Amino acid sequence: MSFNYPVCLNLQQKKCVVIGGGSVAKRKVAALLAQEADITVIAPAVCEEIAQKAAANELLWRNTYFTPQDLAGAFLVIAATDNREVNHEAAEYCRKHNILINVCDSLEESSFIVNSYFTKGDLLVAVSTGGASPALSRKLRLDLQQMVDDKYAEVLEILFEARKQALIKITDSSKRREFLQSLAKIDYLKILEEQSADNLRNQVKQCLSSYLD
Repeated sequence: MSFNYPVCLNLQQKKCVVIGGGSVAKRKVAALLAQEADITVIAPAVCEEIAQKAAANELLWRNTYFTPQDLAGAFLVIAATDNREVNHEAAEYCRKHNILINVCDSLEESSFIVNSYFTKGDLLVAVSTGGASPALSRKLRLDLQQMVDDKYAEVLEILFEARKQALIKITDSSKRREFLQSLAKIDYLKILEEQSADNLRNQVKQCLSSYLD
């Protein structure tokens, strides 16, 4: 099975169901909480971390055994139990009802996999081996994390504002495209290191002014 179509999902307030309450489920829940998903955990018993988050109303824990009806209306499902039959039953339900599912013990039954990733502000860098070697994905992610400067978060804030201004002020689409492409030629990190964020903002503003009608 091939997982070659990269996509970033908006899970904010989306119903996401995690089946299982062990160490794998704990990691999956933590990642979903970071995305402000609406999380339901289905498991007769859960680890202490999940129980604490349920007690704090950060998620809903249904301390029962899984039934397919638990997945009704879900946007995304993660089957993270050590029971092959349960994981398979969840996968079959999701396949029939067009629900995204990651089955932790079966690539073949999954409709998506979660890449190894890191963020620097709005910058997200993800690495995937198509499920062939999560350990290698993690190593590459750690290597890249050391290479990508934290200052890129500040750079993205400035570029985001510049893009918003360009969409408003540059009415000619070809000029707008040229402006956005010209931004890639600026040595952002050098300016931030040797000068300041204000200097970078001013340089971007000057570049924008040269493209105004």
